[in-house]
Amino acid sequence: MIIYYSSTGNSKHVALRLHETFKGDLIDVCSFEKPASFYLEDNETLYLVTFNCFWGISNQMETFIQKSEFCNVSKIIVIITCGGYLGGGDAFIEKLLLDKGLPKPIVYSLVMVTNYSILHNIPSLEAQKKKVIHAEKVLSKIIQGTQKPYHSNWLIRQLTPKIHAEYEKSRITSPFTVNSSCISCGLCKKKCPVHAIEMKENKPFWVLPKCDNCLCCLHHCPVEAINYGDSTGKRLRYTYESCSQRVL
Repeated sequence: MIIYYSSTGNSKHVALRLHETFKGDLIDVCSFEKPASFYLEDNETLYLVTFNCFWGISNQMETFIQKSEFCNVSKIIVIITCGGYLGGGDAFIEKLLLDKGLPKPIVYSLVMVTNYSILHNIPSLEAQKKKVIHAEKVLSKIIQGTQKPYHSNWLIRQLTPKIHAEYEKSRITSPFTVNSSCISCGLCKKKCPVHAIEMKENKPFWVLPKCDNCLCCLHHCPVEAINYGDSTGKRLRYTYESCSQRVL
């Protein structure tokens, strides 16, 4: 069973690759309005695929895991995509799963192209190409079982709760803006995994005080009309689909 949560396509791609190899159910967290119950076959591995959020996982994925029921689970493999450094993300997911009485997971960090343009520059197209090609090689090793799992050290694990606490501050929606290039397509509303956006007077409006801070709306906007504060305006946009079409 493969359960994934993706905003700009990195984690979705990983989940699809896993599904090609291992088959079983392929479950998109965004397709569930409410928590659910999942029953695994004997000796079936539970794969969880999501993205790094301040050395942890997003509120959407965390809540989904906390409130859902997982039965007959004997082995869990977690793949966390990130733009560079996972930090104590493994410690975060370990605690989350162990607190639910689930087995300790095997965690892998998979470095792909960052989409967090609030803090980071999106790499050039040439750099994106190199990252995507390298990520494919690492993912193949994960699937083959030859990649070394990720394990943060003691100090990083101690720092993880403080680092991840910053994620909560980043979830506020008030810094989102929409400029005059908006074409009123409504794609941002459709793509938002937490339904934080409504269309008012043919423009997106963030109706929730907090969202998941996944930047799905920003990167999928076809005319780059959405920004977050002052940091994203001059930075590139990124989705795995658009990048892979140029690379693979």
